[in-house]
Amino acid sequence: MLLDLRETVRNSKPIKYTLITLICIPFVLFGIGSYFSGGNVPTIAKVNGEEITQVQLDGAVQQQRSRLAQMFGGRLPEGFADDAALREQALEQLVTQRVLEETVAEQGFAVGDATLGKAIRELPAFQVEERFDSETYQTQLRASGLSVAAFEQSFRDDTALNQFRTGIIDTSFTLPNEAERLDKLARQTRTVDAVRFDLEAAKEGVEPSEEEITAYFEENRENYVFPPRAKIEYIELDSAALADAVDVTDEEARARYTENESTYMRPEQREVSHIMVELDAGAGDGELAEKRTVLDAAAERVAGGEAFADVAGEVSEDIGSSGMGGSLGIIAEGSIGAEFDAAVSALASEGDISEPVRSDSGLHLIRLDKIIPESGKPFDEVREEIIAAMRAEQADREYFELNAELAELVFDESTTLQPAADAAGLEVQSSDWLDADSIVEAGPVLSTPAVLDAINDPDIREDGNNSDLIEVGPRHVIALRVTESEDERPKTLEDVREQLVDEIKSERAGEQLDALAEAAEATLSTSVDPAIDFADESLAEVLVGEVLDRQSGLFDGPVIAGIFALARPTDGGGPTGMATLGDGDRLVYILRAVEDPSVDEPSPAEVDEPATPLADPRLGGVEFQALLGSLREQAKVDLNP
Repeated sequence: MLLDLRETVRNSKPIKYTLITLICIPFVLFGIGSYFSGGNVPTIAKVNGEEITQVQLDGAVQQQRSRLAQMFGGRLPEGFADDAALREQALEQLVTQRVLEETVAEQGFAVGDATLGKAIRELPAFQVEERFDSETYQTQLRASGLSVAAFEQSFRDDTALNQFRTGIIDTSFTLPNEAERLDKLARQTRTVDAVRFDLEAAKEGVEPSEEEITAYFEENRENYVFPPRAKIEYIELDSAALADAVDVTDEEARARYTENESTYMRPEQREVSHIMVELDAGAGDGELAEKRTVLDAAAERVAGGEAFADVAGEVSEDIGSSGMGGSLGIIAEGSIGAEFDAAVSALASEGDISEPVRSDSGLHLIRLDKIIPESGKPFDEVREEIIAAMRAEQADREYFELNAELAELVFDESTTLQPAADAAGLEVQSSDWLDADSIVEAGPVLSTPAVLDAINDPDIREDGNNSDLIEVGPRHVIALRVTESEDERPKTLEDVREQLVDEIKSERAGEQLDALAEAAEATLSTSVDPAIDFADESLAEVLVGEVLDRQSGLFDGPVIAGIFALARPTDGGGPTGMATLGDGDRLVYILRAVEDPSVDEPSPAEVDEPATPLADPRLGGVEFQALLGSLREQAKVDLNP
């Protein structure tokens, strides 16, 4: 019934337009914002009564997906692409963040204007030649879609959170005797004798008969099947391929360079410092004269040999710069006012100081700290960069146009890809048989997990319909349809003969080694010289007097950890153990000795001296995570499934 309805809608333009009109009515009456804000936004969770919305969760998931994609070169591996797992992790992070924010607010952590200004000026992202650049600051925020007020409030909140965090981490400590014990344990070594039985060597002595192979296959037949497979047709739309076909002439590239010359050529810039006294816009002549007197006195002190930075720190009423000796860094034109800009431009040499200058924020005494000459790159140096950018822009425009057209055509003509291919100038490509085992070998386009999901979708696999557009990379999509398919089918004895033989050999050799290992453990506990006792064992490698530390790579990590967990040897002998290593070898060992590192004896003065706690950031990190866990458990969290 649903398929009939789908075909009816697809083949009737009047019905299509009617449905589109009905869908548009709510947007016209209420606006698209009603779908993304206000009371219509679903609440995903409440933390102590404060809501976490669907929009916030979606944003957190997207940020997490972007971070993971950057880590893996732009594409998430299959194990990381599980949307449900990403959403669960993102929600847990949002809940923890909300709990932490409430705790910080309750504890009264706050960041003052002076601290905020200093912290922002020290951020490398806003510096040019190791100096704060106001123009770069404004440009970076605009590119991020943030206003100055929004960024500074967010930065203020993050700084308060960091104060709370570092207040725990940086104040954690370990007492000297505890640190000494931990250091001794970390540097402790242990001596073992061991016998390692080689699985591969044991397998060489096992030759299963044809009857054994057949019986093993019959007993485990259900484990040997080929996964479902299919052949597909697909069309591929790739912005990078479109860019290769775009032609950009030198004249067009030079015109782009001229239009955006400021991007490639940086005009002269000036770093300045100032001493500012506050002055209201409506201040009268008397107040103005009084403020000028303050600045004139400051100028005289500088002329008399005092450092401008020292005078600014004492006199300036600009809380954002006074703590930095009055430094404003590189000044962007218009950031303070036209009069201020004119005064800066009028200063001829580094070290020159202006007369008092009035702006909307107050009265300023300005010093020119540095002149940065005009610099940049000529056209020939950036020609290829400009051409590549113009090609990419044109390709992106074409890509999005074709993407929308393809999305409609693969839906409208649901059982063939040819109309969509013809409309977009694409080629319908074909694959060989694909299944869960072989799809990785099909290349980066078809090996995306979403492609295998689409192939196994009953609507596509069984009904022969086209898939939707599948994103296989940045601005890179395909649409596919299944042309042939086969269900899971059993493998024959010949298909798995080599696998069967190896499994039988491993199983029987493993049983042999287990018996040898059990006997060896008893022998080791009474052996004086294992090299002699096991000399005739062809499968055994004897290790005598091996000295291990905690980072030793002689055995698998869990085995090393197990050896260091054993009790110290006694006069009656050392403890023993057995393990199966990662490669299947069996290991039997006995602990012969435990050696603690030597420690210098403290002097009498050191013995009498009170113990001084030692800062321990690693312990602080553990304590902070424990605190987060405790706060999370105490919070009232209501999750909406």
